[in-house]
Amino acid sequence: MKKVIYICITILVVVQVGVASTRGDVKILEATENIQYLSQKIATDYLIFYKNQDNIALKKQLYKNIDNLQLHIKEIKDIADDKNGIYTQNFLKYFPYIIEQIKKLPHKRINISNIENSIKYSEILLEGAKTIAKEHKYKFSKEEKMLMLSKEIIYLLKRANKYYLASDINPNNPTHYENMKQAIKDINSRLIIMNSYNYPIKLDNKLNEINDIWNRDKEFFYQVEELSIPYILSESTEYMEDLLIRMEQYHKKNL
Repeated sequence: MKKVIYICITILVVVQVGVASTRGDVKILEATENIQYLSQKIATDYLIFYKNQDNIALKKQLYKNIDNLQLHIKEIKDIADDKNGIYTQNFLKYFPYIIEQIKKLPHKRINISNIENSIKYSEILLEGAKTIAKEHKYKFSKEEKMLMLSKEIIYLLKRANKYYLASDINPNNPTHYENMKQAIKDINSRLIIMNSYNYPIKLDNKLNEINDIWNRDKEFFYQVEELSIPYILSESTEYMEDLLIRMEQYHKKNL
């Protein structure tokens, strides 16, 4: 009898630890998603700031997003276990240095060198966030997969926009154009999955609108060498992001 009770207690403890672990992983994954988005958003804002250096509101927004980035990094630090997640711990030690470099950018002379640095720092943050996410991944439900997919498309839109701006500002670096093309390809593949989901009619209409805008805009992205319309595309991608947030919220409610 005592042995049975002991086994039951052991199982209960293991289950509780597993549940607590999964909850921690969920919070860490949410934080990494936000870091991925903000890494692209901050670099995009800096590139737009390069084109319009008198925009005080944009500069304030840049600082605010850097603060938000730090908050999400702190979230991971507060949850992550020192005994687990070696890559998580290593990146958490490295992130503060990158943040400090990003903070210095608005105070420096805006030139091509610093433009390239802003992109480099955004890629380091992105790589770090993705690596941490892999270390805390678990088996997703169907709705969780769709939620993650919605978030991925949002960050990829920002990424495509970032590299469009980078190609426009510095056409001598062919890597920017190639990275933009890859972001477009990644968006296309994720939209195919999203289009296969059976949404309610109102959300299906939103998705159709996203498809229409994207099918138009991606052609403009490809024409960056002939046609420079950074502000129009930035506004358009922002609108698509707003529509995608509706999809994201729907999947979150269904969890």
